[in-house]
Amino acid sequence: MKKISLIILLLIGHFAHAEFINIGIFNSKKIQSFDFSIRAGKYALYTENGKIKEFESGSVISIQFINNQISLRSDEKHIGNFQTINLVGIGWYNHFLVKSKSPTGLERRYDDNLKVVAQKNQLQLINNIDLDNYVAGVVEAEVGRKPPKEYFKLQAIICRTYALSNTHKHLFEGFNLCDEVHCQAYHGKTFFTDIVDASMQTKGAVIVDSNIELITAAFHSNCGGETVNSEDVWTSPLYYLKAVKDTFCINKKNAVWEKEITVHTWNSFLMTHLPSNKIESSFSEEDLIKRKTLVANSSLNYKDIRNKFQLRSTFFTAKTQGNTVFLKGKGYGHGVGLCQEGAMEMAAQGYNYAEILHFYYSGVHIIDLSALDFFKED
Repeated sequence: MKKISLIILLLIGHFAHAEFINIGIFNSKKIQSFDFSIRAGKYALYTENGKIKEFESGSVISIQFINNQISLRSDEKHIGNFQTINLVGIGWYNHFLVKSKSPTGLERRYDDNLKVVAQKNQLQLINNIDLDNYVAGVVEAEVGRKPPKEYFKLQAIICRTYALSNTHKHLFEGFNLCDEVHCQAYHGKTFFTDIVDASMQTKGAVIVDSNIELITAAFHSNCGGETVNSEDVWTSPLYYLKAVKDTFCINKKNAVWEKEITVHTWNSFLMTHLPSNKIESSFSEEDLIKRKTLVANSSLNYKDIRNKFQLRSTFFTAKTQGNTVFLKGKGYGHGVGLCQEGAMEMAAQGYNYAEILHFYYSGVHIIDLSALDFFKED
């Protein structure tokens, strides 16, 4: 019965499911004061004392951290001091601008709602936002506006899946995800129609494995011609993250790279990790394919080298000429899962988002969140 139900749910053409998520914004910026400007809609102000006031479009509220409290002013009038405030959109379409005054130079627009909490040394800002509005913002922050329209749909599904499978990442701080690369890059609202449409057209769509669990939706910039197994980079083997030969990305911007390092710098680093008789200046193609262990019985791996010398990937060869070690590498990123530049090329060649997704992730399914809830109930 479950299998029949799953097939029916997979055939649903329009994904429709309402979810909200809490995103910590500007957390690393130590915001002391900012202006909240209503650019569309209408907002109600709630505090620990209940509802205080409503504000129309065009209103500006000055918010400042003073004596471990939130001080509010509007129209040059002091509203009060509070520990927590919630600015909740009550119009049919609501978005606002955050313009930081301390520190200066930070300015972004956001959809939906804002929560502000007085912390010990700063204001904590949390964007309470419809999941699909958040996804649209993430897609633009992650890939910009240049990819083909079909690729935006694919990235939207991946970003939505990642968000929902990582909602616990910052729970101890009072929100689900941050706005930096630790989670997903998120710079606020996007006004680019193709991206907004892609998020709405795939509304509620997520990727699950054969157990109807959200997958680890890993992606990277460029694989250099071949993705890698998850266990060759991380500890856990995942059946859907297997190596794939990828000819779509090999002529793209991040397909190849080079770097030069002095022999002294190179050997000095290796000597701190390897016995002198194990130091190598040339790595075999077999080692490159795994991109993990550098030499047998050693704790040193390609990731250590990448981090030390700020390399684009762990997919490289090293050859010594005179006093220089020449590193010639392929790809950009960890190499697991979806290769973004390869996927963009596939979209440009006419592949649809489902075909691209299944090329990089083996044996997965695209389902609606309502279907996910159905299976969780059982």
